[in-house]
Amino acid sequence: MTAAVQRAKEQLERGRSEILQRHRAGAGGQEVVRAISDLTDQVISALFAEIAGEGERPLALVATGGYGRRELAPRSDVDLLALLPVQRNETAESIAEQLHRALWDIGLEAGYAARNLEQCVQLAREDHTIRTALLDGRLVAGDAQLFKGFERATVTELEQRRVEEFIADKLEELDERRKRYGGSVWLLEPHLKQGKGGLRDLQAALWIARVRHKVAGLGEAGERGLLPQREVTAARAARDLLWKLRNELHYATGRRDDRLTFDNQRRLAQALGYLDDGEELGVEKLMRETYIGLSELARASDALIDRCAVEDAPKSALRRVPKPQPIDSSFKLWNGRVTVADKDVFARRPAEMLRMYAVAETYGVPVYSYARDLLVQELQRIGPQLATDREAHFELWQLLVREGSDGSALQPLHELGLLGALFPEIERLRMRAQHSLYHVYTVDTHTVFALMRVMRLRAGALAEAEPELTRIARAQERPLVLMLGLLFHDLGKGLGPDHSARGVELVRGYARRIGLDPADAADVEWLVAAHLKMSHISQRRDLEDQQLIDSFAREAQTRERLEMLYLLTYVDMASVSPENWTPWKAHLLRTLYERTHATLLAEGLGAPEHAHSLEARRERLAERLGKLAGEQAAAARDFVQVLPERYLASARPEVAARHFKLWVIARRSGFAGEMHRSASGETDLTLLAKDRPGLLALFTAALAANGIDILGAEVNSLGGGIALDTFVVRETGGGAPSASRWEAARADLLRLLSGADDPHQLVQKRLRRASWASTAAPSVATKLRVDDVSSAEMTILDVVTQDRPGLLHTIADALHRTGVSIEVARIATEGNRATDAFYLRDLAGARLPGSSGKIADPERRAAVVSAVREAIASLAGRG
Repeated sequence: MTAAVQRAKEQLERGRSEILQRHRAGAGGQEVVRAISDLTDQVISALFAEIAGEGERPLALVATGGYGRRELAPRSDVDLLALLPVQRNETAESIAEQLHRALWDIGLEAGYAARNLEQCVQLAREDHTIRTALLDGRLVAGDAQLFKGFERATVTELEQRRVEEFIADKLEELDERRKRYGGSVWLLEPHLKQGKGGLRDLQAALWIARVRHKVAGLGEAGERGLLPQREVTAARAARDLLWKLRNELHYATGRRDDRLTFDNQRRLAQALGYLDDGEELGVEKLMRETYIGLSELARASDALIDRCAVEDAPKSALRRVPKPQPIDSSFKLWNGRVTVADKDVFARRPAEMLRMYAVAETYGVPVYSYARDLLVQELQRIGPQLATDREAHFELWQLLVREGSDGSALQPLHELGLLGALFPEIERLRMRAQHSLYHVYTVDTHTVFALMRVMRLRAGALAEAEPELTRIARAQERPLVLMLGLLFHDLGKGLGPDHSARGVELVRGYARRIGLDPADAADVEWLVAAHLKMSHISQRRDLEDQQLIDSFAREAQTRERLEMLYLLTYVDMASVSPENWTPWKAHLLRTLYERTHATLLAEGLGAPEHAHSLEARRERLAERLGKLAGEQAAAARDFVQVLPERYLASARPEVAARHFKLWVIARRSGFAGEMHRSASGETDLTLLAKDRPGLLALFTAALAANGIDILGAEVNSLGGGIALDTFVVRETGGGAPSASRWEAARADLLRLLSGADDPHQLVQKRLRRASWASTAAPSVATKLRVDDVSSAEMTILDVVTQDRPGLLHTIADALHRTGVSIEVARIATEGNRATDAFYLRDLAGARLPGSSGKIADPERRAAVVSAVREAIASLAGRG
C-alpha cells in the first residue's frame, strides 16, 4: 500500500508539472481544467485498483461538483463520492475508508463522502446544494451498474418530481450570490467564480436547462434553440478566458483564489503577456478582456435562465398563458413580455430597436428573448449605419428625456450593443478599465450609470436623499442638452492628455453627423469642456474668494448652464463609485453652486453689496449668539468681531454657537477641541489653539499618530491670535473615530503644543505600527502644480499623490519648514488618491512693503515645491 501511495504521489506531481508547462506555453483554460480532471481520474483510478484488487468491486467512485463536470482548477477541491451498496458491505466500507486516507497521503485535497443510494437521495431531497452537486455526478471507477441506479434515482426521479422547486432554489441562490459578491460585472476587483458573469452563473443556468430540458452543456443548448449559436460561441470563448485567468490565479498564489484583486491583476497581466503601450496599460487591457468575458457569460446565463425558468415552463406550472395582445403595428404583449409583431420589424425601421425598450418601460414588463435575438441579428446586419440614423437617435433622445423614466432601459441597450452602434465614440471605450481605486467602473459603464442616475433624479426617485437637486433637475427646460453632455463628458479618454477638450471635438462631430440644433450643440460642448470645473473648484479652492466666484460666474454665463453643470457634476461624482459622493463633497459643491447662482442673479458681477452683506451677517450672528450665550452675550459679540470673512460667509449659526463655546475655553486655556457627529453622518473635529507657524502640522501629527484620517479641512485664523481649524475625519479603515481614540489624540496634541513631544517621533511611531493595504492598490503618481492665478492674495499649491497615513502632516510640516503659512487647506480623498490644495502665504515676503503675501520669487516657489516633493517621497519610502 505504501508503494502504491508513493507511485500515485509521483504520478500526480509529474502530471501537475506537465500541465503547468502547457499552461505557461499558452494552453487555453478549458484544455488545462480538462487535463487536471483527467489526471485526477487516472491517479484515483490507479489507487482504487490497488486498494480494491481484481474482480468485483462492490462500490462506485463518483466525481461530483466541479470535478464531475471536469472543470478542476489547479487548487480546486476534488469532490468525490464513494457510492456504497444499499445493503451494508464491510468490504466496500473498508475500501472507501482506505481510499480516503490514501487521497490525503498523496496530497489531494478531497471533499470525500461514503454513502449508499438511499442516503444520497434523502440528502438531495433535504438540501438543494447537495442535489445540485449530484446532478454533475460522473463515474470515475468501480461498479457501473451501481452508478446507473444512482443516476436514475438522483437525477431522473428528482428532476421529474421537483423541477419547479429546484429552479426556484437556484434562482434564489443566484440572486443572493449576486447581492453578496456585487450585482455588476464591472466591479473594481471582480470575482471570477461567484460574481455576476462568473463561472457559477453559467453553471446555474446549465443546471436549470438540464432539469427543464435534459440539456447537457452549451452545445446542446444551441442545438435545441435555447441560445443562438452566436451566443453559444461567445459564451464558450468567455468561459475559456475565465478558466485561464482562474488557473493562473491558482498557480500564481498557490491557493484557491478567485478574486482579481489589484495585486492579482498586476500578476496576471505580467504572466499572461499583457504589455503597456502608449494608450493603455497592460493591466487595463487584461481587465477590459475580463469585463467583456464576464458580460458575455452574464448575458448568456440570463438568456438561458429566462428561456428555461419562465418562458418555456410547462403551462401547468404557471397561470394560464393569455393570447398575444397587440400594442401597435410593431409590437405586442405575449406571456407578460413585449415582443415583435413580426420578424421584419427592425429591418423595416431600425429605430424600432430603441422604441421597443420604451414600450417595455411603458408597460412595465421585460422584452421577450426572441425579440432580443432578432435585435442583435439586425444590429449585426446593418453595422455602422445606425450611427447616422437620425430616427434612431431621435428615439434615444425621447427615451432619455421621457417623463418619469428611471433609465432602466439603458443598461440592456448598452449590453446588447445598441448604444455602441449609435455612438462609435462609446464603442471605442467599451469595457475600458481605469486602473485606480477611484474609478470603480469602466468608462462606458460609468457613462451609462451617470445617465441612469440623472434620469432617476428627474423621475423623483432620489427626492428624499437629494431634494434640492431633484427640484433643479425636474425644472430643466432642455434636459436633452444635459443628457448629451453627460453622454459625452468622458468619451475623450484615451485620445490624448486633455480628455475634456477631446470630448468637445467628439461633440462637434456628432452634431454635424446628426444635425443637432446649433444652440444645443454649443451648450453640450461647454458642459463637456467644463465637466470637471465645479468638482475642482469646490474641493480645491477657497469658496469665499469672491473674485474666484465672479470668474466662474462669467464662464458659466447663464443660470441654466450653471444648473446643468451642477447636475452633471453631481451625477458624475456619485456614479464614479458608491463611496465617492459624501456629505462633505455635497456641502462644498452646493456652496459653490449657491454662491455662483447668487452672483448671476445680482445683475452684474462683483457683488457690490458684498461688504455690507458681511457686516449685516456679522450683526445677525452676534444677535443670535448673544441670545444663546445669556450672561456671555458680550463675549459672543467679541467672538463675532474676530471672525474672518471666509467664516462669516458660510458658517451656520448652530455651528458657530459650538465654535463660540470652544473659543471661550481656548482664549482662557490656550486650547480647546471637540469631536461632533453631524446629522449627515460625518464626523467633524474642531480644534482651537493659540495661532503660530506650523500649527496645522502639529494638529495633523496628533491625528495621524492615532489613526484618525482627515477627509476635509478648513483653516481659519481669527483675530486675537486664535486659530480655528475644522476637519472632517474618520478612523483609518472607515467609520467614526471612537471616543477613546479622540481622547488619546487630544492628549498627544496637548503634549505637542507644550513642546513635551516631538511631532516627527510621534508620527514615526504610528507609521511603524501601521498596517494598510496600499501596496495592493494601484499606485498614484505624485503631481505638484503651482497656481498663481486663481487667488490675488496667495499662492496655491495643488498636490495629487497616493494617500498614506501621515500624509497631511508630512506636507504641512514641509511647508512650515520652508517658511510659508497655510491660510486655507482643501483636502479631498478619491479612493487611494489624495487631491489637496494649499493656499500659501510667504511669511518672509509678507513683511515686505506692498507685498501681497504670494510667493513671488520663482526660485523660492521651486524650493517650496521641491521640499514638499521630497517629503512625500520620504513618506512613500517608509511605506
